[in-house]
Amino acid sequence: MADLNHLQSLLDSEAKSLHVPGAAVGVLFEGAEHVLTTGVTSVDAPVPVTGDTLFQIGSTTKTVTATAAMHLLENGRLDLDGRVRRYLPGFRLADERAAEELTVRHLLTHTGGFLGDIDDGESWDTGALAASIDAYDQLPQLFPPGTLASYNNAGFRLLGRVVEAVCGEPYEDAIRRIVLDPLGMSSSFFFPWEAVTRPHAVGHAVREEGPQVVHTWGLFRDAMAEGGLASSVRDQLRYAAFHLGAGGEAPVGAATRELMQREHVRIGVPWTGIGLPWLLEEQAGVRLVTHGGNIGNLQLSTFVLAPERGFAVTTLTNSAPGKVLGKLVTDWCLEHLLDAKPQAVRLTLREPTPEYAGSYDAGQWTFEVDEGLTARFVLRPELVAAGVEGMPDMPLALVEGCDDVTIAGDPRQAVGRFLRDDAGEIAFLHLAGRAARRIR
Repeated sequence: MADLNHLQSLLDSEAKSLHVPGAAVGVLFEGAEHVLTTGVTSVDAPVPVTGDTLFQIGSTTKTVTATAAMHLLENGRLDLDGRVRRYLPGFRLADERAAEELTVRHLLTHTGGFLGDIDDGESWDTGALAASIDAYDQLPQLFPPGTLASYNNAGFRLLGRVVEAVCGEPYEDAIRRIVLDPLGMSSSFFFPWEAVTRPHAVGHAVREEGPQVVHTWGLFRDAMAEGGLASSVRDQLRYAAFHLGAGGEAPVGAATRELMQREHVRIGVPWTGIGLPWLLEEQAGVRLVTHGGNIGNLQLSTFVLAPERGFAVTTLTNSAPGKVLGKLVTDWCLEHLLDAKPQAVRLTLREPTPEYAGSYDAGQWTFEVDEGLTARFVLRPELVAAGVEGMPDMPLALVEGCDDVTIAGDPRQAVGRFLRDDAGEIAFLHLAGRAARRIR
């Protein structure tokens, strides 16, 4: 086995260089768990990160929601191809036909077709999730259900409501009963008042003078099913062990775990496909079952399984560059533990043409793409006022022979693509797994 002291050195040096105040890494390899930490939970009140520090894991929560849904499927209380209206009879979308056809499978595979990035409420009441779903008839329907995969937070909010309705109890109670308690995840919580009484990380924005604490929790109760879990790296390793088949048969059995990890939708870049709802990749011949999370660009996480190798790695961080740090940690592990070094590839590029320039609406932000193919990330003003961190401009480049795009300064892999309508006109920018509709 490779010396994990080298990984600890990389974690320490790269976290400092990238301005990540604190991080926790969990590695499961050859049946042994390893926890590595660096830095502090907060630059304002520095406390060392430990294996028990709580981080907001963001969208990896979607896999927890899905695990509960698949438990209900195993017990005959939910059907993958059951229509959402079977479980929520009054459910509405802007498009009546879409509302009638929408199934649980569409929600799990990000193929519901309605706008996926929507506003959070500001309530912690028990009815917050149901109230949010009641407003889905105001969401634009971008394409019919099942037509295209586009990463959909709103779909998982809806799936959480289905779990809630089928179980007859609040979403958070159902998840604790079905998933967290059976797996011994006693350091995983949904509510801020549960987290703040325990060691926890806070989110940071990186300014010229360095990381600065941002005084926000990030999500309200209606968004718990899509990204609301706070968890420790030790609990994340328990969760990883279960999905690798080393944690018993509860909450779901081996056949169901394998079904969740199988490709159900082929999506193209940035993933090879989507499971239920795992995001599927491959590196140097090793199949990867992945997810990750981002809470307002303040706390970012990665979660990677290699099921055939009994391997997992997760990285929890408390600033936006944590995404880069997580990839560095993951790549180091894949290369040094699994002998899966990424291959050096340089894509052939072509010159942009004016047809790609325009505004592409993703709901909470737009991508403003100029004729040089630089995409400017423009948040809605109310989100800026709420302290949500934006993203830097993204210089893109077209890949020769197609409408795929890559990062102009680092053309090693495609990161998205432009999609055309039946008339051959550019209709969507599909970037980071999301289809942003062209509005200009």
